[in-house]
Amino acid sequence: MKNPTRRILGFAAASLVLAASAQAQGKSHEKGDKGDKGKAKGVQVDERRDDDRDNRVRDRDRDERNRERDRYEDRNRNVIVHNGDVNVRRVPPGLAKKPGQMPPGQYKKRYGVPQGVTVLQDIFGRRGYTVVRTEPFGESQYVYYRLRDGSVQRAIVSPGTDRLGFTNVPASLLREVLARLY
Repeated sequence: MKNPTRRILGFAAASLVLAASAQAQGKSHEKGDKGDKGKAKGVQVDERRDDDRDNRVRDRDRDERNRERDRYEDRNRNVIVHNGDVNVRRVPPGLAKKPGQMPPGQYKKRYGVPQGVTVLQDIFGRRGYTVVRTEPFGESQYVYYRLRDGSVQRAIVSPGTDRLGFTNVPASLLREVLARLY
């Protein structure tokens, strides 16, 4: 038969460790211990002091949160305030100055209709077409241009989901406009 004393001593040591950890965690089996928290029996303690201390801690934490909310966008720290909530954007230092703070080839610039009209007017002028006028039409914009034979045509620049839409523009000019924008 094997020696059971090792096993018994191991169980005894484990139970002592468990009992000590339960006591260290504040677990007690005595009744009426919940509200005492180390106070001597028969001694009156002013509860208002504890409440005042709790209120001061709560006020200090609230003031710290308010100071954080008062920060504005700072490009060096990348702290952004949106509706009083502070969001910290962690951006690697090498990308902090890049457009959109994204690696090369992953950032897509969004152009509006006015930028598309400006590019279209410039290319029309370089190719010898005369731009007569531009007119807004809802979200789109009309660009009236005169052909070499004197007739007036209307090109439409409209917003799209990914890129601008160009309607009634000669194919060679359209390739040049898209190459310049995108």
